[in-house]
Amino acid sequence: MGSLDGLTPWETHQIVVGSCPYAWAWNVLGWPAVSVPAGRTRAGLPVGAQLMGVANSEPLLLALAAELEDAERWHELRPTPAVSAA
Repeated sequence: MGSLDGLTPWETHQIVVGSCPYAWAWNVLGWPAVSVPAGRTRAGLPVGAQLMGVANSEPLLLALAAELEDAERWHELRPTPAVSAA
């Protein structure tokens, strides 16, 4: 059984909103979104950004993601291997 089985719609909604407070509306409405790289932290960890659009804006979001990928040249970036202190 899943963790949401047996819950009321309201209880399920509260869990969904708590789990993804910024994107839940897009999930409910079925609107498109795309996640793209957005830089790195000082520790070198990758950070992402989610671009969200209105209904039927998939072509625009994909075109924007492709332009960002081309401009930022993400395919040339490689993570720095972690060094074990053992």
